[in-house]
Amino acid sequence: MSKFVVTGARGYVARRLIDRLVAEGHEVVGLSRGDTGCKVKVGYSEVAVGDYTDEVLLRRTLSGAQAVFHLAARAHQRSVGPDDAALFHAANVTPTEAVARACTSNGVARFVMVSSIGVLGNRTDDTAFSDASSLAPLDPYAVSKARAELRVKEVLVDGSCDYCIVRPPLVYGPGSPGNFASLVTIAAKAPLIPLAGIRAPRTFIHIDHLVEALVIAATHPAASRRAFVVADGCDTSVAEIVRIAARSFARERWRILAIPETLLRALGILTGHGKKVDKLLAPLRVDSSGFQVATGWIPARATAQAIAETLRDWPDTSKP
Repeated sequence: MSKFVVTGARGYVARRLIDRLVAEGHEVVGLSRGDTGCKVKVGYSEVAVGDYTDEVLLRRTLSGAQAVFHLAARAHQRSVGPDDAALFHAANVTPTEAVARACTSNGVARFVMVSSIGVLGNRTDDTAFSDASSLAPLDPYAVSKARAELRVKEVLVDGSCDYCIVRPPLVYGPGSPGNFASLVTIAAKAPLIPLAGIRAPRTFIHIDHLVEALVIAATHPAASRRAFVVADGCDTSVAEIVRIAARSFARERWRILAIPETLLRALGILTGHGKKVDKLLAPLRVDSSGFQVATGWIPARATAQAIAETLRDWPDTSKP
């Protein structure tokens, strides 16, 4: 079996990816900024890294690896003001470049970078985002991921190590963090669920679908030196998610309200969450047919089924 290295090993996607690789019998080494030292279990070891530019540590860790999955990133932290851009650059661009260079000098066959659909923008109108879409990042996080992508392409342009860049939209699954968890909490616990009127089409990706795509991206010949968007096979909406969640949590139908978008925008402005509300209301569709055609990958489950199964397996602490 092969050796794989996963950066950002404590993250939600990384943990699921590591479990998948170990279950298949591979040797996996995780790199994490955690300060609890090295964790070891059958097929897996974890190494604490203080700085992803540590060439000695990277050389020792990457030795013999077939592929490196680079998931380490600064993503969900709150804004700190004018220093946001510098902080995101330091956390997302500099380490990505360093790990890519280490792959070249240590004989790694492929570098898989997990980017973000945000590098293409934060909304779609007439046309879904696809592999052909141009970079158009709008916030400091997305800008840093776009710059990291460019550095990967520059660093690995001529080397023996090739790359594949994967751009997922919002990732969901049992216990997932971020905006999906916020929607679940509202559907599970709020006295009233005021989101049934948000019908803008959005494309997400289930954690298992993303992990499957990443494993393919690490080895498939057609994934070499390309950037792909990956997503579930069909669109959903906030309204559909809250309806499925309400049924899953046995919430009464009268609690589900379709508040007009104009009122939601006004409430967002009044509460200081105008940008979050605008993002929630915006359509964001993703066409991942390019990756499917190139590699033969097909999401295992329909979106509605995957969402229902996610909510069925949601941690009990978040349920009513």
